[in-house]
This record gives sequence, structure tokens and C-alpha cells, in this order.
Amino acid sequence: MSKLLSILAASLFAVSMSMPAIAADAAKADSKSMKAQAEGDYKAAKAKIKGDEKAAKAECAKLSGADKSACNKDVKAKNEKAEADAKASYKKAEADAKAMK
Repeated sequence: MSKLLSILAASLFAVSMSMPAIAADAAKADSKSMKAQAEGDYKAAKAKIKGDEKAAKAECAKLSGADKSACNKDVKAKNEKAEADAKASYKKAEADAKAMK
């Protein structure tokens, strides 16, 4: 009986010592998946921005003169803001993933 208890105690000790390593591996896997998710989201955001820009430019093309110029400037400003927002969101997600490691 004493031998069985010592084997169980040794087994529990071994498992308890490996738990931090298992948790660290899980955190690394979560970090990688978060980074992959962030990259996918960023690519999707860039594609949406590009599509929105094309659609807006097509609407501007229907105009003429000062209205067309103002429309194009508005499209450019909105596009730059959307790109900056997408990049900031990506950088934040990337930093969050790095912090998980």
C-alpha cells in the first residue's frame, strides 16, 4: 500500500510540474491563432476599403467640375482614415498576441 501511495504521489508531482509547460504551449497556440486572425482581418479590411474606394470613385465620376473635385478629395480622405484605422487595429491585435506569449 505504501508503495502504491508513493507511486501516486510521484505521478501527481510529475503532472503538476508539467502543467505550466502545457499552459505555456496553449498560450503560444492561442497567440499564433490570434496573430493569424489579425492578419486575416487586416487583409479583409484592406479589400473592403479598396472596394469601397472604387465604388465611391465611380459615383464621383458621374459628377463634374468642383463637385467632382470635392467628391474625389472626400473619397481620398475617407480612404486614408479607413486604412489608418485598419492598420491601428492590426497593430493592436498583433501587440495583444505578442503579450500572450
